[in-house]
Amino acid sequence: MWKRHPDIFLKSHGSFLAKLEYLRRNLNRQPQKEKAFPFFFMFDYNKVIWPRCQLLLAKGNKDFDLIKVCASSDGEFCDIFGIEMEALKAKKAEKPYREEKDVLWRYVA
Repeated sequence: MWKRHPDIFLKSHGSFLAKLEYLRRNLNRQPQKEKAFPFFFMFDYNKVIWPRCQLLLAKGNKDFDLIKVCASSDGEFCDIFGIEMEALKAKKAEKPYREEKDVLWRYVA
């Protein structure tokens, strides 16, 4: 997987694990059976994955297509799944945004 999808691993290892655990625990899906795997890991957890999936789970929708959920723009997502844009913005505001890249080293003068 490293050779085929190196861009997935350019983000934080912690981010990768958080997305994997969210997929398993909250969405109750197995990564090896998910058709969005490994494509799912390219999306930002705090801006895309968590708020959108939480809104759909709150509506009782558990069998949604993760590719449609993650790969669409905010407007397209709201149109496809019948979510108000204000609800999506409010859900995004619940979690503070964090950069998903690890700081490997810093230059100190």
